[in-house]
Amino acid sequence: MSLAPLTVTGARISLVPLACDDANDIYRLCQDPAIMQWTTVPSPYSRDQAREFVEKVATAGWEKNEPHWAIRTVATNTLVGTLSMRIQSEDGTLDVGYWVGADSRGSGYATEALILAARVAFDTLNAPRLVWRSRVGNWPSWRVAWRLGFHAGKRGRQVENDKGEEVWEAFLEPDDTMEPAAPWDGPAAPAPVMGRRSGTSHTPGRSTRSPQELVSEFHSTYHMPNRVADGGEPTLDYDRVMMRMSLIAEEFSELIGAMWGPAARTLIEQAYQQAAEGDHATSDIVETADALADLVYVIYGMALESGIDLDAVLEEVQASNLSKLMPDGSVKRREDGKVLKGPNFFPPNIARVLHLDD
Repeated sequence: MSLAPLTVTGARISLVPLACDDANDIYRLCQDPAIMQWTTVPSPYSRDQAREFVEKVATAGWEKNEPHWAIRTVATNTLVGTLSMRIQSEDGTLDVGYWVGADSRGSGYATEALILAARVAFDTLNAPRLVWRSRVGNWPSWRVAWRLGFHAGKRGRQVENDKGEEVWEAFLEPDDTMEPAAPWDGPAAPAPVMGRRSGTSHTPGRSTRSPQELVSEFHSTYHMPNRVADGGEPTLDYDRVMMRMSLIAEEFSELIGAMWGPAARTLIEQAYQQAAEGDHATSDIVETADALADLVYVIYGMALESGIDLDAVLEEVQASNLSKLMPDGSVKRREDGKVLKGPNFFPPNIARVLHLDD
């Protein structure tokens, strides 16, 4: 019995059956050299080839229980990538392949899409195994699969595909927890394939991702709440809000100490402790949002006037933050929920980013 085309919706993206109207978007996004390098999309890739893929391959795939989806954002219904699953063997094992356009990388869309697809594979198609393959060196794709618990050795055993090319292979099974099955074994920070600029000490360069996207990646990696991604209403009524305020106070105190010395830092720390004992019933979500935005704005302003490329510094800090995982892939937390450093942690080399390490 064939699988009827179905749409699967998550917090931020939906998997929608590919349609003829998607061909132009697929053609446009697949002009990205990285997609041609790491996927089976041919180079060059024409609009006619995109149309043929949708009309002949994707549409017919559903009749063979092989879903072909567009990855679309829930908020704007924008096509940002595709995900396909194909039958690999008679027992129903499925291959999964996906790509996301250059402008949407680092957003976590591929991870969410793979989670949704895995649920269809196991719960609807009763697949005994979901297999991921990619050409050797495709770290961003492996990071997505690794994050969901795909395993077979460190980053998948190296095999040959039907073209004789060496590829990485890993698999996921129905009873797996969809959490990392082993410590991250790739570059200290995920190596984006596009959008890189000046390098840092741990990364090949600086990405075009916004600070919010970087922090969202941290939350996803360490299984931390993200009310924005989940579509939740704005609120200050949650257990971790005091931890969040203490972190802001901690970093502000550090800034004061960096500018005016330890005594000044101690004054700020003492003042925060007194303020934290006050009346929390007066919390205002609108004023809080305004204050957070103003903080970001004036912080960037100081960085610009000080000659600090804050985006480059953030990438260096991001690489450091993503090295906090424990060797077994687990996360160690403080009692209030703050992520603690694992033994493989390395501090950010800010001096190098600022070219002050000579």
